[in-house]
Amino acid sequence: MTARSVDTAIARLARTQHGAFNRRQAMAAGATLQMIARRLAAGAWLQLGPGVYALAGNDPTWHRQLKAAQLSIPGAVVSGTAAAALHRLTGFRRGRPEITVPPTGSRRCALAVVRRSPFVEATTRDRIAVTTLASTFVDLAARVSSKRLGRALDDLVVARRFEVAALAERYVAVAHHRPAGAATISELLERRTDGWVPTESELEDKLDEVLVEAGVPGIVRQFRPPWRTAERERVDVAVPTGRVIIEADGRRWHTRVEDFDRDHARNNLAVLMGWRPLRYGWFDLTRRRAEVVDERRALAVELRVLLAKAPDHAA
Repeated sequence: MTARSVDTAIARLARTQHGAFNRRQAMAAGATLQMIARRLAAGAWLQLGPGVYALAGNDPTWHRQLKAAQLSIPGAVVSGTAAAALHRLTGFRRGRPEITVPPTGSRRCALAVVRRSPFVEATTRDRIAVTTLASTFVDLAARVSSKRLGRALDDLVVARRFEVAALAERYVAVAHHRPAGAATISELLERRTDGWVPTESELEDKLDEVLVEAGVPGIVRQFRPPWRTAERERVDVAVPTGRVIIEADGRRWHTRVEDFDRDHARNNLAVLMGWRPLRYGWFDLTRRRAEVVDERRALAVELRVLLAKAPDHAA
């Protein structure tokens, strides 16, 4: 095998791995230790870590960092917050690589934070070995709040990229080993029982938090009022027994005049049908923090009064 053919084979391999490759792969392609040393000395290859290289012409991207970390230890997969960012979970940004290795794997790696675990469930994302979505949630549960994980989980479900059942199955599979985040995962699952419908926006999630904290009973999320016939014509939240509609007004993102007119028409129709529409905006639910506590209490009291009058409404 000629030096040129070796270079061609490695260049082809590097293109499929974000520009990174390791010593084992290079030697499998025909490189010798002497060839590797010469290319490093000439600057044709860059040494990213012990036994891990990159072609000099490739951009030093975050994906290359992840792939190099994954290639640094046999059996390693990207995990933790790095896996969350790679899966593009809401609320997780690109940062230092994290990898999980088998129990016998080395814990020394200059390229990433390393953890050991015998319970690695892996998949591939962007041509990088990474923990599955379910495993990623279980891994993060010990380090991330249930609120933050819940937002990411809800967005995945809304986008039809994931099902809560998959998280439940993974949790059952590892629960007898008592993972550190067991309580957080349990909380996520308990709030997402049969019939649960995920919120579709961060603002709607804020509204959901208000209602849950207030202890308002009889909530139905993504409710379709009886006078609306189209499947897509739903409201964020309703209390049917009290004939109350509650919506998160995302005016921060849609400010066109026709949106105001359409909302007024929907509100007027709801009133004519005997329902009471309530709207809460982004500023109400996020910026006026001092007033929000009082408004939550007022909301709870108001809806409880309406629920107490439910027989009158139903008559």
